[in-house]
Amino acid sequence: MWRGRYDAEGRFGRGAGLCTLLVGLGCSVYDPSLIDNSTAGVPDRPPENTSSPDDSGSLAFALKDIFIRQSAQMAAGIGIDLDSTVTTGRDDGTCEPRVVDGAVVGQAVVDGEKGIDNSLGASLLPSVGSALPCLEDNIALAQGRGTGTVLLWVQHWNGEPDDASVTAMLTTAVDGTNEDPSLVGFRGSDPVNLVYLQGGQGAEAPGPRWDSEDSWFLDPADFDLDESGQASLDLPKVQQVEAYVALGRLVAPLLPGTGFKLIAGDGTVPSDGAMTVVVNGGSIMGDISADRTRLEHGLFAGRFSIDKLGEATPKIGMCDINAAVIESLFGQFADIQQSPDSDGIGAECDAFSLGVTFNGVAGQIAGLAESSRPELEPCAAAEPVEVDRCCPSEWLSGKTRAAVCDTPGKMIKAERFDALPSTVQIPVPAPGLF
Repeated sequence: MWRGRYDAEGRFGRGAGLCTLLVGLGCSVYDPSLIDNSTAGVPDRPPENTSSPDDSGSLAFALKDIFIRQSAQMAAGIGIDLDSTVTTGRDDGTCEPRVVDGAVVGQAVVDGEKGIDNSLGASLLPSVGSALPCLEDNIALAQGRGTGTVLLWVQHWNGEPDDASVTAMLTTAVDGTNEDPSLVGFRGSDPVNLVYLQGGQGAEAPGPRWDSEDSWFLDPADFDLDESGQASLDLPKVQQVEAYVALGRLVAPLLPGTGFKLIAGDGTVPSDGAMTVVVNGGSIMGDISADRTRLEHGLFAGRFSIDKLGEATPKIGMCDINAAVIESLFGQFADIQQSPDSDGIGAECDAFSLGVTFNGVAGQIAGLAESSRPELEPCAAAEPVEVDRCCPSEWLSGKTRAAVCDTPGKMIKAERFDALPSTVQIPVPAPGLF
């Protein structure tokens, strides 16, 4: 297995964050100075002469603080204008309201501030939070332990606040550690959890500390095979090659079919699941800190089709909310076309706009894991899956830990929450004003 390290190189001379993303209730995840025709946008790409084919800087940001428990009020300030239109009702949208059996069922989905599109946050995420009260905590637990952490890997950067051309890749870590990566690895009997290679047989390696010194072993499924038949870090399957950095902000326009994988557990509890948010169009962005150790005020925004949402919900334990239910119950809130090319041509709305916030902490790519983590299938059991309430959010809402963590698997999970470093906050803090 290849064990070389990809580290950040080059300089970042001027302070980053000149254009910050404003987050929170009554405040938006966009910069007003970047508004084009009064809509919430992204910074313009810098001049071509700010980039060179010789640029070799690399940064890998492990994502944390992925915030999904949005309210309708909050969602109005999280996102960007995906369709270049400020929609105020049915008559001025870029797609036609949905029609079922000859009757118009589509609702008037009004945009947020400055045209922000986030129907998913306004209409669906509050329902998900009610049905799966521990979902966000479980995602944060998996991210914090390194067992399914999302990484944003930036390459070919000049190290300066402006760079007209960088590449970016969304990938997933199978495991991560704060230990020297040369001392740890995977054994045949357990190809997805890091252990020490010397000393005690199978001694578990420490998890990440989220202090910019962590090392990450990536999922080989995200990379193509080289001539020897082995997955190679040099052959990523999907790269956002049109990315750039403007005034310290990384902006990666997303290719059609880009997936944002959220893992909520490792199978210890039967309800553990995972979902991949597959979007068309949109961007992932965030401010690179001046010391290059953090990605701040991050935003993932795009178009999530009704079909893809219907495929994803059973994967996270919403077993009764399949594609048919999504179509009939939530399809009325579809506010956008899944293809940007279909905006404004009279096509029916068949996707939800979305915006999700996060932060990132720099680390090192240590290599590839031996294999991917097993797929989680919470809805495959013959018996109904019990709603998981063993998490800090439920404890803080008045439920006793003993009452909701009442099985051996849940007790193990509760101990894992306790063992997280203080740099991982659960419940995930709401995006704040700054």
